[in-house]
Amino acid sequence: MTTERRKIKYLILAVFLLVLLPIPVRAEQSISVNDINFGIAGEDDFFNGYILVQSHPIFWSSDTGWRITVHSADPNLGVSDDGTYVKPLSDLLWKLSDEEAWIPMTQDPEEVDWSENGGEGVIYVDFAIQLDWHRDFPGHYEAHLFFFIQDL
Repeated sequence: MTTERRKIKYLILAVFLLVLLPIPVRAEQSISVNDINFGIAGEDDFFNGYILVQSHPIFWSSDTGWRITVHSADPNLGVSDDGTYVKPLSDLLWKLSDEEAWIPMTQDPEEVDWSENGGEGVIYVDFAIQLDWHRDFPGHYEAHLFFFIQDL
């Protein structure tokens, strides 16, 4: 068998094997989250020990099973106006609205929710910022949160 015929034979075999291999399918997914605004903490919020945003909608769509995660890009919530206090990121808490346990925000992705089924829908998440009269100083505090949806 000539070298040219051998090359053609291997090429045909390679193409045949490629046809037999499953082609990876890329899932179509999307997630939409509006800004979460706590406003200005008032005296009642400090007496309660927190300020709360309830039932914040997170819209999702996926044609396969999915998992949503959240994490902060920031290591803390910011520095007080006078520069003497750094508000910890862990003072920002979250939970699914129908759950009881609060979870402190971190820079590591935490699973918010998941499903083995595709489709589209909305999940509701509550957010709270812990407040303390003695520890917290006036300032503009914020965090940049990232919600991701991915295949299971």
